[in-house]
Amino acid sequence: MDEQLLWIPSRGKRMAAVLHLPEGRGRVPAVLMCHGFTGHKAESHRLFVHAARRFEQEGFAALRFDFLGSGDSEGLFEEMTIRGEVEDALNALSFLREQPRVDASRIAMLGFSLGGCVVALALPRAGTVKTLVLWAPVSNPMRWMPPTGVPDKPQNRGGFMVGVNFFRELPELKPLESVRSYKGSVLVLHGSADQAVSPDEGRAYERAFTSAARFEFRLIDGADHTFTQPETERMLINQTTEWLKGYGG
Repeated sequence: MDEQLLWIPSRGKRMAAVLHLPEGRGRVPAVLMCHGFTGHKAESHRLFVHAARRFEQEGFAALRFDFLGSGDSEGLFEEMTIRGEVEDALNALSFLREQPRVDASRIAMLGFSLGGCVVALALPRAGTVKTLVLWAPVSNPMRWMPPTGVPDKPQNRGGFMVGVNFFRELPELKPLESVRSYKGSVLVLHGSADQAVSPDEGRAYERAFTSAARFEFRLIDGADHTFTQPETERMLINQTTEWLKGYGG
C-alpha cells in the first residue's frame, strides 16, 4: 500500500492527512473523505481507514484528513465552526486535485454525518465533482441548537468544548439549498437503526438534489450511526465502492 502521512494548509494552520494511492503510474479517480462531528480521519472503529484502503485496492486515490481542531490537526476544537470546516474541505479538495496521480476530472466527495452536511455546503464552490456519497448525513444543522438558543459560553459535548460561534451560525446554514444545482450523481446510505441522525435527515436530500443526474437513498438494515457491526460496515463499504466504480471512475 502507498499511504502518505502529510500536512495540508488551511486557514493559516495545518491539517493532518493521509493520502492513499493505488499501484501504477497513471492518473486515477480520487475520493475526498470528510469525517463527522468530533470525529477524525480514521473515524470510529477505523471506518475511514478500512474504506480508504478498499478504494485504493479498487484503483482510487483517497484523501482522509482531520478538520482543523480535530484529530491530529492544528487548531482548537473550541474554535470549530461548520463554515470553517467547509473552508477546510475546499482546501483539501484543492490539494487532492493538484496531486500528480489524480485525474481532476474524476473527483468524488464522501461525507459522514456532519461531514455530509459540510460536503453539501461546499458544493457551490467545489467546482466539478463527479459523484457524491453521503453516509448518515446531517441535513438540519439546527439539531445542535440548545432549546434556550445560542449559549453565552462554550458547551461541553462529550469532552469536546463547542464554542459559541458554532451555535451562532447554525440558523444561517442551509445544506438542502446548497445542493440544488449539483448535476452529478448522489448516493445516500443511512442505517435503519441510526439513533444519532435520523434516516429522515438523509432522506431529506432526495427532495433537495433536484438537478442531480441520479440520486439513490438506501437504508442499511439494522445499522447504527457509525455502522458498528462488521456486517453493516461491509455492506456500507461494498455499496460505496460499487457506486464509485460505476459513477466516479
